[in-house]
Amino acid sequence: SQPSPPPAPSPTHQKTKASPLMTEAFRQAIEKAVDWPRKDVASAGKIKPMVFFAHGDGTMKAVSLSLKDEYHKESLIRKIREKAHAEHAFAVLLLTETNSENHTAILSGVSPGMKASVYVDYSFDPESKIITSRTINWLNRAFHDTLIDGIFDANV
Repeated sequence: SQPSPPPAPSPTHQKTKASPLMTEAFRQAIEKAVDWPRKDVASAGKIKPMVFFAHGDGTMKAVSLSLKDEYHKESLIRKIREKAHAEHAFAVLLLTETNSENHTAILSGVSPGMKASVYVDYSFDPESKIITSRTINWLNRAFHDTLIDGIFDANV
């Protein structure tokens, strides 16, 4: 196995604590999704709820979410499941901001046979509207999230 190339230089300080056991591709998809909100924060000043569809070739598609009511929630679950299967995504991840003042978020992900959640603390410069750093804390137990749980279950 060849060593990985060094990460690209970034103007942002990044810190990641140890992740639980999972495939390298799933871990990389989670870390890529954690970095995605930089664009949203710069334009809107907050992190929008998003679903990410990770593909085996390393690409990822993101979709912003807007949850209106329980009926809409059921429709969203169905649409997320259909998109995951239609696009042959190997993982689906959900990012939601937990505190807009402190710029904290939860990212949960599912992949066949795996689940993981991370708590992310973003440092934000309000004048430049730039995320200056982020810290990922891997949680010992994945959050249960009805929007993405069970997407890869064979009996659903």
